[in-house]
Amino acid sequence: GSEMCIRDSPNSVTIIGEAAFDRCNSLKDVTISDNVTLIRSGTFFNCKSLIAVVFLGDAPKIEKNVFKGAAPTIYRQPEAKGWGDTWGGRPVKLISEKP
Repeated sequence: GSEMCIRDSPNSVTIIGEAAFDRCNSLKDVTISDNVTLIRSGTFFNCKSLIAVVFLGDAPKIEKNVFKGAAPTIYRQPEAKGWGDTWGGRPVKLISEKP
């Protein structure tokens, strides 16, 4: 499907690299594990279909233009730390609010 999960990687991804999903037009829904501590610039650049990014842990550090050309809603765990009403310029909601 169009869902991608970075939860089960053997190396426990901690950084999502620059432009990792650059122009990934079919990507709609991404789940990011609680091991991730940094999201590099342009990670989701021009991911025009991206509607949801789910974070299982605390808010990672974020570089600039992560969501340039993309407009997802961010979903987070209620107990996770470091989240505000927006993250990377995108609205943040609780996972329980995800449609």
